[in-house]
Order: sequence, then structure tokens, then C-alpha cells
Amino acid sequence: MLQLPAIAKALGVSDFTFSHLDLTNGLNSHRIYSFKQTADGAVWLTTKSFVARYNGSNIESFNLTEENNYHNLVGRNPRFVQSVDSALQVFDAGGFIYEYNSVQNRFDIVADVTILFKHDNQLNDVYKDGDTYWLAMSEGIYMLRNGNIVPIASDVYANCIIHGEEGILLFGTRQGVKSLSLCHKDAPKDQLLPYLPYIVVSGYYDTDTRQLWFGTYDQGCITVDGDGVCTSVEGIPHYPVRSIVVYDNTTILVGVDGCGVYSVSRLTSTVNAVSMLFNANEGVHGVLHGNGIYALLVDTWSNIFIGSYSGGIDIARPVGSTAAIYMHQRNNSQTLLNDHVNCVAQLSSSALAVGTDNGISVLNPFTGEWHHIARDMVVLSLCSEPDGEGLLAATYGNGVCEISAKGEVRKLYDVDILGDNHIHDLLFDRNGHLWIGCQDAKLVEVTQGGFRYYPVDNVKSLALLPDGRIAVGTIKGLYIVTPGEKEVKELPYFSSDPNQVNRYVLDLFIHDARYIDIATDGGGLYVYDLRTGNCRLFTMKDGLPSNTVTSVTQDDLGRLWFATDRGLSFAHPDSLDKIINVNYHYGLQREYSYGAAVNLQNGNLLFGSEAGAVVVNPHYVQQHNYTVNLRFTGVNCHDSDSEQFNEQVAKMLGEGILCLSYLQRTFELYFESINLRYQFDIAYQYRVGNGSWSPLTTQQYIRFVNLEPGTHHFTVRAVSKANRVVLGERKLVITVSRPWWNSWWMWCIYISFIVSLFYGSWWTYGLHTRYMRLVVSALKQDNEDATETSQSEQKQDEVKSGISTDTELQLDGCQVIDPAASLCKECDAATDTKQNTDFVDTVTKHLLNHISDSEFTVDSLCREMAMSRTMFYVKLKSYTGKSPQEFIRVVRLERAAVLLRSGHHVGKVAWEVGFDNAKYFSTAFKKYFGISPSKFK
Repeated sequence: MLQLPAIAKALGVSDFTFSHLDLTNGLNSHRIYSFKQTADGAVWLTTKSFVARYNGSNIESFNLTEENNYHNLVGRNPRFVQSVDSALQVFDAGGFIYEYNSVQNRFDIVADVTILFKHDNQLNDVYKDGDTYWLAMSEGIYMLRNGNIVPIASDVYANCIIHGEEGILLFGTRQGVKSLSLCHKDAPKDQLLPYLPYIVVSGYYDTDTRQLWFGTYDQGCITVDGDGVCTSVEGIPHYPVRSIVVYDNTTILVGVDGCGVYSVSRLTSTVNAVSMLFNANEGVHGVLHGNGIYALLVDTWSNIFIGSYSGGIDIARPVGSTAAIYMHQRNNSQTLLNDHVNCVAQLSSSALAVGTDNGISVLNPFTGEWHHIARDMVVLSLCSEPDGEGLLAATYGNGVCEISAKGEVRKLYDVDILGDNHIHDLLFDRNGHLWIGCQDAKLVEVTQGGFRYYPVDNVKSLALLPDGRIAVGTIKGLYIVTPGEKEVKELPYFSSDPNQVNRYVLDLFIHDARYIDIATDGGGLYVYDLRTGNCRLFTMKDGLPSNTVTSVTQDDLGRLWFATDRGLSFAHPDSLDKIINVNYHYGLQREYSYGAAVNLQNGNLLFGSEAGAVVVNPHYVQQHNYTVNLRFTGVNCHDSDSEQFNEQVAKMLGEGILCLSYLQRTFELYFESINLRYQFDIAYQYRVGNGSWSPLTTQQYIRFVNLEPGTHHFTVRAVSKANRVVLGERKLVITVSRPWWNSWWMWCIYISFIVSLFYGSWWTYGLHTRYMRLVVSALKQDNEDATETSQSEQKQDEVKSGISTDTELQLDGCQVIDPAASLCKECDAATDTKQNTDFVDTVTKHLLNHISDSEFTVDSLCREMAMSRTMFYVKLKSYTGKSPQEFIRVVRLERAAVLLRSGHHVGKVAWEVGFDNAKYFSTAFKKYFGISPSKFK
């Protein structure tokens, strides 16, 4: 530890890249009061009246009980309870303590301090140890256990609680610091430390150095060593110090309300131990959105979360040894002149020269200072003179300029000699001759005796071959020039068909003294073997981020690096078919400029891009070096608001199963993978059964619509967008129950009903037969003519026979089906179904084309369909069962649901789907979906 300050490099803005979270990202307030990271990697935060969870992609807000908001007396809002266990608890100034219920996804009240006092007593901090709560309050220090409160010190105004050595709690008060021994919890003993007469509002105990750090209200930051010696940390302003956290083995971060974030050595005896790190002012440190720092958090990936009173959340991600990014900042001379970096070079003095669209910026790596030369010039290439005394710059419009060691700029060659002032590249050969590649003029060689011109124009890149010849890359192909010979030969770096080769060369690089790497605009990378004449082509299929390769260089590990217009990649020369995409590193995925790459003397690589210059340490960039934990987080469907259902879902997801009823077969399944350092690189794929994988998506949920009853095997996996490495995979067996009308017991009822119906029909038929027999008998009895008895009986037999025949015909007629007629009906039904689908699809398409037009009415839709209102109404009603007005409203609401799941604001969504009145939109949405837009996921 004693050697750490001597070897440690002070943190600076260039060691980080930054992002910002505000209302547009889902925050409900710009006022941030505290942070806490949970075991799953998510960062929780408290704002003015909400608690929120950030998983790297989305922010989910939790509203505490609204009826208790009046207890926040003077604007002191929710903050997290300090705890030795993993419980996530929040308290507010009014005295309520809440605990997060992960099953129901909400905060429940677990303690109410207000009922234990007869008057208002502001709660400022809480420390939880098992079943005991230690309370820092406006009227003293208290212990809460099993619903009983015990006063410890009632003569102080306690602001904060610091966990010191084992068995010791420290309370920062307006009267100094109270030390509380927990050796006897039933009767803890407190002691006021007389040598700390400060108003302490924050603190931290450094277990490594055994130092106490106290943030005061108006005396800056104070440290106390193991012997009780107090030291004021010089350099920290005398403003309220709201947060103190450890960054690494050498650095502590101090958040000062009104001033920003300071970096302090963990050993304050070190010279220059304190330095400004971030603030919201003009200048090199001005990267924040607010100076009123209330909360700091260093997460498990060394990202710094900075919460301010008015600026939302700023996230500083370390680039450290992996990369450094230099960009332009307005009104700050100690940054690049311009973000459009066209070329990079290292001067003999180890200084870095960066050519931009607005001149050259030179960085002194020892002092970290920038100075700027050749202002207002577009510099495309830089080249040191052989004697090392000067620097040549190829400019776009100003010819070739010479820059002296003092920074003086002198035009060396212009249009009178070159024929064109637009220069793309410069090169010194073995003889010290300068080669100048022009845009609209011939290639020029500057010798001691004059100038030589070669019939090559539109030059983009120059390279010196091992045999002394010059390789010239142009927009029309690659040419080989022998110094002194006017004949120029085109190098056929294509293998078979010359019409299938990309001749637009952006950059050239020679490796292993025999291969030319030819970077093309849209054609990938060609590697030509000078000895054999063989050529190989590498494209995105081989791992390149893009087929537009802008520059090639080689690191001191022997790996070739390829910059493209969509990021960086590398490969070993002996295995170029295995190109590694490294865009998973934060800040590397950008559009790089052609020819702007150099291997620095310290082994780092410097690349120019459309958004600044990027320094990469290749030793820390490998194929893949991060993991994630993919997990299912919840289900949203019918009855998902039920507490019992949520408990069942939580248990089932933990077991890898999900059982749903038929009414729940339309649902949303939520999942997440958290790695806040590489979150931008994580995407997802899924499939059902052995089907094909879906396209990559960053959406953290999947919506199933009318999933068929039965068992389905669902698989989701997290994938690196950069190199398609599978980061994690989870499987879920989804079972959807059959509907009640298709269950086995209903089939029993159906069969019973059919049997009963058949039996009833048979019984009816038998009854009819018996009735006819009775009729015949009656006719026999009424026949009084005894002489005609036999004739009458014969007629009655004929009638009976006729009736039976007719009856049989009738019965048979009820059962006869014409096969041809049936087939025609089926064909007509299929035709009608297709017409119905085409008609509804056309109507829906017209609606989506005018979805944001609130004036698009039924009459407008009729005009689009070229139909009368009456005919359109009848046809749409018959096909969909809905009137035109109802159908339009349903399409608008379904589109609104899609936008809300994408994170859009409710008010904006209402406007985008054609609702002028946001209140009416909320009412219609809730009536249709059963949930308000603000709670819709």
C-alpha cells in the first residue's frame, strides 16, 4: 500500500467514456438521492418519490404508497437502508421502511416508525443488522427491534450511520460523531468523539487502511486514522460532502454538493492526492449534467454511477488500459480541434499528431497537454521527414505543407508543381524521395534533382514494397510503380473473374514482407502474396464487422487489425479466416477513417474515426472476455395481477416450467441478462421446439399470441452482437391447457348428449310408428259394413304400406347428401376465406399508413377502399364482426401497445397513434387491455 501512490496514475476524464440517463430514458425525476446494486447486477436508485431499477437497457419505476407522501417533511426523499444482508429496503423521511417483494414486484411496508412517536421526527438514515434497525433521526439515535423502539441518544441531530470496525457503529450528527459499541445489544453504549466537532453528513470506513472518512456539511472531507488523528483533506471544497465511495485500490471518490466529483488517494499523505475528476462546468472536467452530487456508486464492472440533485444520472465507464478516446469539446482548447480524424501519426518526440478537418492536434503524452497547428486546414495524411526535423501534411485543398518543430506552417508544394491541391497520401522511399498521391493529377516523385510524374491518379494510399517498389492504391485498382521507370503495371489481385473484384482501394499495408493487405470500399479485404501471386478475399462471412475496410495495421503481438466503417476486428496472420470482432468493447464500434491507423511506440494502436481518435491497448483485447446470467423475470397475461398467480409463476420459472390456462395463451414472457459494462453488445435469439432461431433482437420480452394448447419447448439465448458468441441460454417448458369445451370431461358430455339425442330420435320414431298403428285400428272399428270388411282391410294395408313408404322416404330424404353440392360449397368457402383475409389486410394497411392522423375517419377509409359507406360497413362487419369505427380504434390501440413496450412515453404514443386527447387515449386503452398505458409493459 505504501508503494501504490507512487506507481498509480491519477484518474482523468480521458480514462472514461460517458452516458447519461434522464427523463427521456425512463427516469421520473432528475433528482437522484441514492444508489444500490443487487446481486443480479441491476442498479437501483431513489428519486424524489420513486424507486427505480436499471438493468442496462430499461428503467422500471416503483411508486411507494402515495398516501404516505405527506410524511416527507422537508423534501428528504426515499433512500436505501444499509444492511449486512441482501435485503433491498428503502426508507423515507416520514419514518416508513419498505422492502422489495420480488415475487409481486413491488415494495411493501415492513416498519412504521411514526406510530412510535407522538410528534414528527425525521428519519435520516437506517442501518439493518439482522432483526435490529438502527435509526438516525432528527431528535436522536434509536434502536428498533420487534416493534419496540429504544432511545440511545436523544440529545443529537443524527444525519448518517457509518459501519466502522467490527462491533462499532458511528453516527454522524450536527454535534460531531457518536461512537456506538454493539457488544451488548441490549444496552449499547454510545460515546461522543470530542475531536470531531463537525457537522457530519456522510462517511466511509476503509478497512484496508483502517481510516475513517467523514464528509462534513461545511468543512469538506476529514480523515481519522487508527490513532484518532484527524486530517483535513486539502483540495476538497468546504461544501456538503454527500457521498464517499472506494473506486479501486488507490482511489476514493468524493461527491461534493455543488462542485462535482473529486479523486482522492487512499493515503492522504501523498503529494497532489486530491484532483478534480468530473463536474458540470466548462472545461476538460465538464462531462456531468449537474454539480449537486448526492450519490455515487462503483458497480461490479467499475462503472461509476453519479446521481445529482438536478442532472439525472451520469455513467462513467472506464476505458483504462483497454482504450482511450480523444474527442472535441466545445470551448475547450485541451481537446481535439475537430472530431473528424483523418490521419494519425507518432512524432519522433513520442508526441501524437492527429490530423482533422480543422487542422492538426498534437498531444504531449508526458504532460497530457494539447497544442494545435495548421488550423482551418483539412489534413488527410501526416508524414515525418527523414531527418526528423519537420512534419509534412497532405491537405485537401492546400497541397503539401511543411510544419516545423516550432509549429510553423509553410506551403511546400501546390498546384503549380503537383497539378492538384487535393492530396490524399505521402510516402518517403528508401532513397529519401517523397511520393505524393493526388486526387485529380498524376503521382509525383520528388527527387533531389526535380520531379517525376507517373500516369496514376485518384490515389488513396501509398505503400513501400520490400523490394523498393511503390504500391499505389487508387479508386480504379492497385498499381505497382518502379522508381525511375515510367511504365506502371496494374496488380491483378483478383483470382479468376476481373469483373467480380472491388477495385476501390482505401488503404494498403504490408505484413511479413510478402503480403499486401488491400482494404477496399465495400469489397472486403484482399490479401495478395507477392511471391506466389495468390490472393484471398475476406468479408463479413469471415468475421469482419463490415465489407468497407478503411485501414489495416499490426500490433506487437503480430495480430493484424482491421478498421471498418462499423467497428474493429483482428486476426492472426496464419489464420485470417478466423477474424475476431471486438466491438463488444465499449467505444470501439464506430465509423473509422480510411488510412488512419498507426502502431505507437508503447505498443498501443491509434485509430482515427468520424467521432474522434481511439487508442487501443491490444494486450487487453481478446476474442471474448465477459459473461452474463440469463434469467426469466416474469409473465404478463390474463390474471397476471393476481398475487397467487405471481407466486405460482415465480416458482414455475425457477423450475423451468410454465403452466397456463387456455385463456392465458396470449402472454408476454420477460427475461434479462445484465452486464452494465457490455450491455450494448447483448442481444437475444429464441426458438420454439426444434425450429429455426429468430433474428437478433435487443427486446427483453417475447409476446406469444394464441399459443396452441399442448406442451412447447421454448429456448432463449443471449448472444454477443459483435462476434455471435452465445453468452447464456435458458430453456422453458410451456404448457397451455386445453379449453373447457375441449377437455376430456366435456367430450364425455358431448358423447352422452349425442347418445341421448340418438336415443330420443329412435324413441320418437317408435312412438310415431305406434301412433300410425292406432290410426289403422280405429279405421277398422269404424267400418260398419261387414260385407266390405275384407276390401277395407286390404285398402288399409295399402294405406299403411304407403304411409310407411312415405315415411321411409321422408326419413331417407333427411339423410341424403349430394356429394357434388357439398364439394362446391367447400370450394366456395375457401374462396370466401381468402377474399375475407385480403380485404381485412388491405383495410389494416391503409389504417397503418395514416395511424398518426387523428382526422383519418371512416369516410376517409371508404375513399381509400373506393367503396360506399354502406357497402364498406356491411362487408367489414360481416368479415370482422366489428363496425368500421370499432375496427379503427382497435388498430390504433394495438399499435400503441407496441410503442409502449418499446419504451415510448405515454403522451407521445397517444399522439403517434392518432389520439388528440391523452386522457381519452388512457381510458380507451385501459378498457381494451384492462390496464392503464403507464403500467403496460
